[in-house]
Amino acid sequence: MAEVKVLFVGPKEAGKTALANFLSDAVQNADNPALAPTRPTVGCRVLEFDRQVKRGNQNVKASVEIWDISGDRAYEGGWAAARHNAIGAVFVYDGDKPGDDKDLDQWYKWFAEPLGLRESQCLVMCHHKGGVSRGFKPPSARSLAKVHAVQTNLEEKGMVIRDEFDKFLAEVVSASFERSEKEEQRIIE
Repeated sequence: MAEVKVLFVGPKEAGKTALANFLSDAVQNADNPALAPTRPTVGCRVLEFDRQVKRGNQNVKASVEIWDISGDRAYEGGWAAARHNAIGAVFVYDGDKPGDDKDLDQWYKWFAEPLGLRESQCLVMCHHKGGVSRGFKPPSARSLAKVHAVQTNLEEKGMVIRDEFDKFLAEVVSASFERSEKEEQRIIE
């Protein structure tokens, strides 16, 4: 079984908690996950769940930890500890709030760069909190230009969000196996 730690990061009130709850099946209102109540995250919270993902032509069981990191800079002192041993990062911004994506370069520098994450180990979610999704414009952040970006809306696109996240998890699980194999090889030598 692969064990993976994925960070959910981005500006305050972007929708990280709602997406993390939905993807980990921690949603209280399963009929309409967009209506499930959320509160601002204090520091960070960890959601754990198991998921079957494709690795090549076989299914692999993955034990997943989503670390939902507060976008409030008041908790910045704990970010280094929170990112320790992470193998993937999801960058979430509010697609309905003009300019919410402008700081994603900084989020990338805080979380993906220190971990040495490849583009395939990152995912961008342009989240729409309610109603109809507007036109999708990829984030302007240069550091995320090659990272896969998806538009999310829990009212309209639940299955699409889950499918995109599962594809991302497959990449992260592969990176986890690669990391383990390199570590074993280093120990042997």
